[in-house]
Amino acid sequence: MQVWTKLFAKSPFKPLIKHAEVVLETVETLEKALQAWYDGHYGEMGKMAVEVDRLEDVADRIKEEIRDSLSSKLMMAVAREDVLIYLHMQDKVADAAEDTAKWLLIKRPGEILPEIKDLILEMGRESIKAAKLVYEAIVQMDRVIESGFSEGEIEREYGIIREIEAVENKIDGLDTKLMQLVFENADKMNWAEGFYILNIARTLSNISDKAKDAAERIRLMMNK
Repeated sequence: MQVWTKLFAKSPFKPLIKHAEVVLETVETLEKALQAWYDGHYGEMGKMAVEVDRLEDVADRIKEEIRDSLSSKLMMAVAREDVLIYLHMQDKVADAAEDTAKWLLIKRPGEILPEIKDLILEMGRESIKAAKLVYEAIVQMDRVIESGFSEGEIEREYGIIREIEAVENKIDGLDTKLMQLVFENADKMNWAEGFYILNIARTLSNISDKAKDAAERIRLMMNK
């Protein structure tokens, strides 16, 4: 507990960065699992998916330790409640990555149409890009605080937030396209395959959704 208190004394975002590092590792591991899935390397995929689950547990433990260490007596540049809300949202990014990993583990896919597999891989890369940008955003928020909210550092933060929002908007379009593809080709797959594909897409989309939520909380903290 003492280590987190010391970090909070330096900046309210130092502990959040430590948590974000694990979240980043979680999504990067999922990216490897998804590529292995795409390539048909299911043994490697399974190992990576299990590692995603382990890393999400680590992120959860860090989250709880930070919560327990965040005393209301600590003087910070932002409200304690805002820090806790952001921490919860950042942790949800790792949760969403874990959900995707679980769906990858459920079954080995049959013959999936190449255009569908391509689209799932693209969705994964874009969603994970949004999650990686969340890490950049919280690191940048620490710079904003250390600079005394200088205009230049704030503008850099807004730039990262806009990037996250653009990626999330792109994912919405890809998600719609994937659903259309699945239903257009429903006669070429059984219901279980369609259900499996749509749930992988849903969980991938959730990663970018949670990343956008975290980015929006940073925007609100800067506006207070």
